[in-house]
Amino acid sequence: MKMVQIAASACIAAFACSSSPAQTVTLPGYFVETVATGLDLPTNFAFIGDNDILVVEQWTGKVKRFLDRAYMGEVLDLTVVTSEFESGLLGIVVHPDFEENGYVYLYYSHAEEKAGEWTDNRVERFTWTGSKLTFDSMIIQFPRDESQANVPAHNAGIMRFGPDGKLYVITGDLYRGPFGNPRIEQNTDETAVAGVGGIYRLNPDGAIPSDNPFFSHPDPRIRALFAYGIRNSFGMEFDPLTGRLWFTENGPNVYDEVNIVDAGMNSGWLKIMGPDAREAAYGRNGGRSWDATDLVYLPGAFYRDPVFSWLTPIGVTAIQFLNSRKFGPNERNHVMVGEFNQPRGIYLFEVNAARDGFVLSGGTKDRVADNNKERQQNVVGSNWQIITDMRIGPDGYLYISTLYQSSIFRIRPEMDPFVPESFVVARGLALSGDLQSLADSDDDRLVIRPWFVLTTIEAPVQVIVEATSPVETTTELKFTLEASASIPNIMQSIELFNFTSGMYEEVDARMAAISDSVVELTFLADPSRFIQPGTKTMRARLKWKEAGPILLYPWRARVDQVIWTVRVQ
Repeated sequence: MKMVQIAASACIAAFACSSSPAQTVTLPGYFVETVATGLDLPTNFAFIGDNDILVVEQWTGKVKRFLDRAYMGEVLDLTVVTSEFESGLLGIVVHPDFEENGYVYLYYSHAEEKAGEWTDNRVERFTWTGSKLTFDSMIIQFPRDESQANVPAHNAGIMRFGPDGKLYVITGDLYRGPFGNPRIEQNTDETAVAGVGGIYRLNPDGAIPSDNPFFSHPDPRIRALFAYGIRNSFGMEFDPLTGRLWFTENGPNVYDEVNIVDAGMNSGWLKIMGPDAREAAYGRNGGRSWDATDLVYLPGAFYRDPVFSWLTPIGVTAIQFLNSRKFGPNERNHVMVGEFNQPRGIYLFEVNAARDGFVLSGGTKDRVADNNKERQQNVVGSNWQIITDMRIGPDGYLYISTLYQSSIFRIRPEMDPFVPESFVVARGLALSGDLQSLADSDDDRLVIRPWFVLTTIEAPVQVIVEATSPVETTTELKFTLEASASIPNIMQSIELFNFTSGMYEEVDARMAAISDSVVELTFLADPSRFIQPGTKTMRARLKWKEAGPILLYPWRARVDQVIWTVRVQ
């Protein structure tokens, strides 16, 4: 994929093509809004706090900061970035312990002077001072090699930290390893090393972990590999539910891919693109149909077919898991990917129960989109002008950077759900559970037993929960409580604090169920009375008491989930 070749035109450089249709998302109940603009070919971004984003620009070599959607200025200007073709400042990721150490990692194409001749692709670590990034250390280099191709393309550059705390860096092949100059990583030689064309797994300081799959190899470039046989990639992400690594791979004139990669995987390039059984033939593999048995296997390596392929490449780019309660059950924990080619869309794939593939139907059941009709089965948006990165933000929304729109957008629900940020057991004694117990319907309950008092006037179990609304005013509000009591004949009531009257307002009262039961209340008339102006605080008081005479034996109130939902559009 030639990501930035078109960007050289004056139209794109000045963003004068504004007459192109606006980006769309066709998922019912969601909308798009702009959170950062005025950028110059943004390729990647990272969050360093709530609503605090660092964005890297491909050819300027600049890192820019946006806080609460306002531009805060440049925090770094790398004056040694090449700006040829697909080269440039390509990746950014923050250390998992960023709040303690301030480490930020950048992947870029280096030159001795700005826009000069390329010397290497490298990952460097910087330290965040609170206003600037300062150089800390070199992590890894993928250098120029006069015995091999040094094409300013197929640089890759995506970086992610895994659940194991290791840094994963993906590189393209730089057009190395053809049959005339064969290399291990391109499956064309048993011994010669290209030094690119794979996923590299490193300690945060750049050292090679001793449990890497090829750590016993004599060449450190191979020891650093986690996987190889990769042509080029613009997307890599860990499944937050399984910890497995997924990545996108760009084909030549056939077969873009989505892959799951485990330690030691050989993705097949340059001999195989798409499923092995399809026997794809193209220029780089000599027009020959190769099999998995023809690949070069390092000790312990293995081949795996893609999870999904497009016969005609879409120019697949970023990949992201919608691991956020902001997304409804039809989207949550499933996969989105972006594309370069027209209509420059977004694809949504449902992940299967085993989380090792997609739930597919119709013509794509064979895991290949063979034509435009099959490709359209999973399209949920268009006109995104080349998606370069997708991240779930601290607020749970999906953030997307686009190369040619010079912006970062976010997709969020029209009805925005949010959970308590604090709770107080005003009466009773909490036996188990915590704040997280109120966030999800997962049988992790807040359990409270009553104080035993000689009155039925005041409820012996009372819990006050608070949250912060995303808006100060709304035209629709929903309050959802999932709860139960351990015995029958317990009255359950819900009170929302009315900030207009300054008093609690009872909005529901009923007998509590003895197994978890959901109460969902909708308010269309003056719902903003339940939102405090300025702070946007929302407060609810939940009560349980005996419906009849005072019970002298223990009972329990159990709260499994509390959710507010407000209309934001």
